Amino acid sequence: MGDVSQLELLGRFALAAALGAIIGIERESRNHAAGIRTCALASLGACVFTAIGAHGFSTADAAVDPTRVAAQVVTGIGFIGAGAILRHGTSIRGLTTAAALWITAALGVAVGAGAYVAAASATAVGCAVLASARLLKPMFARSSAKVLEVEYERGHGTLGPLMRDLESLLNARLNGIHIDDDDSAEGLRRVKLEIATRDDVVLEEFAHRLRSRSEIHSVRWSTRR
Repeated sequence: MGDVSQLELLGRFALAAALGAIIGIERESRNHAAGIRTCALASLGACVFTAIGAHGFSTADAAVDPTRVAAQVVTGIGFIGAGAILRHGTSIRGLTTAAALWITAALGVAVGAGAYVAAASATAVGCAVLASARLLKPMFARSSAKVLEVEYERGHGTLGPLMRDLESLLNARLNGIHIDDDDSAEGLRRVKLEIATRDDVVLEEFAHRLRSRSEIHSVRWSTRR
């Protein structure tokens, strides 16, 4: 294996798996599929490919470019990370898990190349980012998902002004709408609006204002779980 001993390679493999497992602990604690074993194996695999690419094929007659194998590791981990990303309705889940897999592969490449201090430092920074993001998320949380359900009599031009007022007054984003028309003689329409807003007080005031209109039969809102 060139100028690297078998014992040193074994140490690199163990270190890469350990650093990947450290990143995986955070994902495991959040009940994500890509946990300790997945991150440890991703880091170990990247380390093996990098080390073998750098030291396993060198000969006296031909020079081997070790960056070729490392570049393929970056491409390959992208396919694995893409499998962790899921679309659920209008939201996307798994981006952080995919990024965690990406950084664990980078740690493996660093260890495989012998950059131990850089790999250890990156692990510490990665763990700090994941932990601090969880603690600070409530302070910088994006607008939470709300569901506003309105039942009213058709024929009063209610829906258009309702949606315009909703977006302007609440500074809300409309994520979805479901309309159910009643075929009975009452001619009722039930509208379910999925919106993103952080202002529950204004939303309640808006709902109270809707209840005062004569064609409105019922108004209620809830937070999506």
